[in-house]
Amino acid sequence: MATTTTINSQFNGALAGEIFVQAFKKADTINKGGITVLPNVIGSGYLPKLNYSASLAPYSCGFDATGTVTYTDKEVATKKYEIKHELCKDEFHQTFQAQQAGLFGAANEIPATIADAILLAMVNNMGDLVDTQIWQGTGVTGSFAGLLAQFVADGDVIDIVGTASTVANVQAELSKVYLAIPEEVVGESDIIIAVSPNVARNYKLSQVNNYLVGTPVGDKTLDYIGIPVVSIAGLPSNTILAYRTKNLGFLTGLEADLNNVSIKDMDESDLSGNIRTKIVFSAGVGYSFGNQIVYSRV
Repeated sequence: MATTTTINSQFNGALAGEIFVQAFKKADTINKGGITVLPNVIGSGYLPKLNYSASLAPYSCGFDATGTVTYTDKEVATKKYEIKHELCKDEFHQTFQAQQAGLFGAANEIPATIADAILLAMVNNMGDLVDTQIWQGTGVTGSFAGLLAQFVADGDVIDIVGTASTVANVQAELSKVYLAIPEEVVGESDIIIAVSPNVARNYKLSQVNNYLVGTPVGDKTLDYIGIPVVSIAGLPSNTILAYRTKNLGFLTGLEADLNNVSIKDMDESDLSGNIRTKIVFSAGVGYSFGNQIVYSRV
């Protein structure tokens, strides 16, 4: 008797939230701790901006308050997005039906069912997409208002004119960014220098050329004068940023009712042999203090 594969017609509710957690963790920026995630936002979220100043006064009995505290909120609107695909079910049968029957032996990395395979592909694809959108989203229909466009539009962000990264100049480019970091944040525990992958590769080779003898073995943890250097896949080439991770926020509603992950076997309705998938979620990105962000680009 032929094996019968049942495709779950819909995943939603709490399970949708779990799937989004996996997908968002696949985003390089989130996975490497390059941004603060606010997971339970519906509609608009608010990033706090707190400024505090104080001055010394002669001691006296009583209580005479001094100093200034200014608290404001920066609104970040989350928007609703969707991803839709239509796939031919037959393309999955030979591989995944055979795996289900045990014909692939110990190849455990191959999902055993079509539904599992599609969910895994959806999670991986969504992670890559979200990572790019966090930084490079244009804000037009179907796109985040990405952080880089926000930085360009903000006169408070510290802009650096960079040069296309090479092994020879990468340390000089990093030093420009390092020297531009405001004194009040340069020693904070959550400050990082985020770079695009080509900058990270050049920096690794620069270290090999300048500080190591012989053939290097193994990957190297990067930092620049004690500040972690983090390679982020979603950044465009030749980008270098310095910022506090608490200053940047990725806002989403993981448990919102509008979240939906659906897989539908269309054979049940039109005999087409196709599978349709649909993802619906909300998200947005923003930051609190532009004057604490250094942005170097070519």
